[in-house]
Amino acid sequence: MMKILPIIVLFTILVGCGTRSSEYYRKQANKLEKENKFKEAILLLDKAVAKDPNNINALLDRAVDKSYLHNYSGAIEDYSKVIELDTNNGLAFLNRGKNKERLEDHNGAIADFNKAIATKGNELFYVDKVENPLVETGFEYDVKMEEIRFERGIAYYKAGNLKKAFDDFSFLIRKDYNLSDCYYWRSLIYLSYNMKDTGCKDLSKAMELGDPDAKGLLEKYCK
Repeated sequence: MMKILPIIVLFTILVGCGTRSSEYYRKQANKLEKENKFKEAILLLDKAVAKDPNNINALLDRAVDKSYLHNYSGAIEDYSKVIELDTNNGLAFLNRGKNKERLEDHNGAIADFNKAIATKGNELFYVDKVENPLVETGFEYDVKMEEIRFERGIAYYKAGNLKKAFDDFSFLIRKDYNLSDCYYWRSLIYLSYNMKDTGCKDLSKAMELGDPDAKGLLEKYCK
């Protein structure tokens, strides 16, 4: 019996490995992500996706890990797969847009940010999704309007659409969202229109709130 036992144990291990679920591999990858071991985590997430190509959370996790490794095109591919599975996934649209922006595809990023907004309603009337035990709301993939419009405002600015960028940053300032950055970006728009006094006021506000780049621009433009 003693000679047979190791064979039984080995068989049990092999069978156990073969029956591990997609979620098992994802959870193991999450442990590695906490240690910033993104390459190793991706290998496990590859297995998770191979086990279940419809595992949205594994695809989202892998996309994030690829972004950390600057594989923006790979991240975009994973977010696109998520969107194929869930056309109302605001998180995937937002993050795909961020990665397009990192590749300087400003118009592509703006299109995705607009789609993220559309998952919530529209700019005037929108709903933040919350968990409901009786109805599937998709709350876990919802993103705040402020976060979407902040990213879109930057993309609009870099695409040269200053009017729409101004609208986004002004909205965010009214919402008290990320104020130091928003005052900074809006100051650049004012200065682009040669509105020096207003631009310098926004720069001063940005500096007061701790923006690291505002001081240099104040010294350059607002003496």
